[in-house]
Order: sequence, then structure tokens, then C-alpha cells
Amino acid sequence: MKSRRSAHRSSFTRAFTITFVLFSFVLQSFATFTLDPTFANSSGKLTIAFPDSSMGYSSRGVRVFVQPSGRIIAGGEFTWATPDGQLTGVAMVGLTQAGALDTTYGSGGSVLDWRSDASTSFRDGLMYADGRTLRLSQVFRLPVGSSTVQTVRLTESGAADSVFASNVSIGPCCFGFFNARPVQIAVRSDGKILALITDQGEYFLYRLNPDGTRDTTFGVNGVLGIVFNKFSPTNLVEMIALSDGRILLIGHVTGSNEFFLARLAASGNWDKTFGRVGFVRMEFGAGTGRVQKAVLQPDGNILLAGSITDSDTDVWMMRLRSNGRVDTSFGTNGVVIRDFASAGTDVATAATLSADGKIRLAGYLGSPENFLVARFGANGAFEESTSIAFTPNQYAVANDVTLQPDGKLLVIGYTRNPNTSATTGSALAIARLTE
Repeated sequence: MKSRRSAHRSSFTRAFTITFVLFSFVLQSFATFTLDPTFANSSGKLTIAFPDSSMGYSSRGVRVFVQPSGRIIAGGEFTWATPDGQLTGVAMVGLTQAGALDTTYGSGGSVLDWRSDASTSFRDGLMYADGRTLRLSQVFRLPVGSSTVQTVRLTESGAADSVFASNVSIGPCCFGFFNARPVQIAVRSDGKILALITDQGEYFLYRLNPDGTRDTTFGVNGVLGIVFNKFSPTNLVEMIALSDGRILLIGHVTGSNEFFLARLAASGNWDKTFGRVGFVRMEFGAGTGRVQKAVLQPDGNILLAGSITDSDTDVWMMRLRSNGRVDTSFGTNGVVIRDFASAGTDVATAATLSADGKIRLAGYLGSPENFLVARFGANGAFEESTSIAFTPNQYAVANDVTLQPDGKLLVIGYTRNPNTSATTGSALAIARLTE
């Protein structure tokens, strides 16, 4: 089995292709957002595909990081055809600052995690300050349909962290029927790792030592069952590890147009100094809302971003203070709603902050969707936006955004595969912008 997987991974490394997008369909307002001419053969954007012999293969970008060396890491998923259908795997691809494949990363520029008996998804990921990456995935095994959780840590060069791999134990493992799914992963300031999963409708928080072993001082053998007594969460969207060891959770309330924030003490007990006995519960207001991303500001304030739907769907943001109260100095009474696509759909899926407190959002707008990139001032005032298409008259959706140290903006997601005559799937898409 090991040799078969190695053969598969070798063939994937040879097969995946990078396509520089040489045409440009960019609708701009406040035209300071510009595709970076030093990236991807002067086009400012590229697609990465992992083709196989079928017509329906797909790939998509989930996270993008910039290592201290300047190497760009694009993390996402791809599919590969088997007799049982398309099975998903995870790809981590190294790129140079010019947008070319960095062959010093992984095996020929990529690290691929695919198996013939399961679909492996990319749920969440992060980068350490030294360039290592940590990923949280779901492994859905065939033919039993059992779902387990996997955590993988890679070195700066893309090699597997063997110490971590030999120690890590999150959720049920390998035999029997399970329904465990990953939610979020975070690293505390002391290097301890928090992994949030859900299993059979309940949430469990694992705390690991930096080497992946269970932190037995937390919960029961390193695992804490999270019980929401006041309400039932539809889903948890974000988990943020605070610098003092406390943990912030953000999600939606079942059966209502409400979202919530909850804070745990470092011990795992509800932090009763936050909101009402550890909880803040709010309505979105007019329309149906959805939180997509939460960002912790350096001052402890909490920025939420997503969308709200009334007559159409618009970008929505709210900022709360560290105690859970609305920051009324932000936007209008703490809320910003921006309509980028009149009578259409525009959604923020990701956000990042610069040192001056300004907000960059990424997401999608229009029909078919294009990448949406927007900038707001620290007080929520709109400054500029742009939309980016990759494949003419086809969708492009952004999932993540990050600022490089030089101020350039990287946005990752997916688009309809540029080779529309040959394939029906999507391709991982990356754009880099200057301001």
C-alpha cells in the first residue's frame, strides 16, 4: 500500500499544472487595487490544477501563507478518479515570490495527501512564525462511510514532522463507524495546540502539547466536552486562542437569526466575566445573517465578517469589544453593511488586518461570482474594492486572504477550470494585488 501511495503522489507531482492567467477581466472602483505585474508572468494571477484521466477533476484553494523566507504556501484540495468515484485529497504547494513552482518545497514543489480508500478534506490550517504549517482534516473512509479527524504538521520545507505525527491523537482513529468532523485548529502563545471537533452533534476540544501528545492537565486526558446549556449551536464558525489562555468561540444559534460568542477560561470553564455568564447572543437585525470569519484585533476587539440577506445579499461586518459589548465607534452602531452587487450577492469569506488597523476583506460577488477584494478603514469606512475574474464568464470564489510583509495582498480560492473544453471541474486560483 505504501508503494502504491508513493506512486500516486509521484504521478500527481508530475501531473499538476500551473496556468498563468494572461487575460484580465477586472472591474474596479477606487482603482488603487492593482494586479501585481511581478507575479505569475506579469498577469498577477494564476490557477493550479491537478488533472487526472477523468473529465470532472477539481481543485480549490483553502488557505494561503507566506513563510519568513518569502515562499508562498497555497493549501487546498484536489480530486482523483477511482472506481468508487472522485476522491478528495489535500495539496500544499510551494511558490516563489514570482509565482513559479518552488521545487525545493516538498516533492518537486508540492506535498500531496491522497488515499484510495478515503476522501481527505482540508478543513482548517495555520502557519507557525517559523514557517511550519499545521492542518486539520476530515478523513471519510470508504466503503463504511466512517468519518475521523486528522492533524498534520509539516516543516518549513514541506517534510512531515515525524515527532508530531507519532504522538498526535485527536478524535476516534481507525476502526469501527465514527462521525467525527473537524471544526478549527489554533495554537496558543505557549505552543499548545487546540483542536475543536464535533462528533454525534456534540463538540469536543482537544488540547495538545507542542509535540502532539495530549495535555492531560486539561479536561479528561486532554479532552473537554463543550456543553451549551442555554441554546443549541447550529455550527461553530471560529475558535480563537487568546494570549492569556482563554478561548473564544463564535457560531450560529439553531432555529434563529442569531449568532453567539462564548468564552472559555484557560481551564475550560465558562468565563463568566464575558457577556452574561460567558455568552453573548445577538440578532443580525433585518434579514438573515451569516458569520464567515472572526479576527482578533491587537487591542482585543473582535471583528466579525460575513453576509446578510434581505432583498439581496450584502457584505456584513460587526465589531465587538473584548468584553463582548458592541463597539459603537465602528460603522453605524457597530455594524457595517456594504452592497457591492446591486440586486445580487456579495459575501465576505475572509478578512485580515494591517498594522494601521485597516481591514481587507475577500469573498465573492456577482453572478457568475468573481473574487471580491475590499478595503475598509479601521473605523469601518469603505475605501476601495475590486472584482477579479479568472475564467471568462465563469465563477471565481475567494476563501482566504493574507498580507505579505511588503504590503502586497494574496487572495486564494477557486475558479472554473480555464480549460473549459476539456474539463468540467474547478482549479485552485490565486491573485496578488498591490495598493
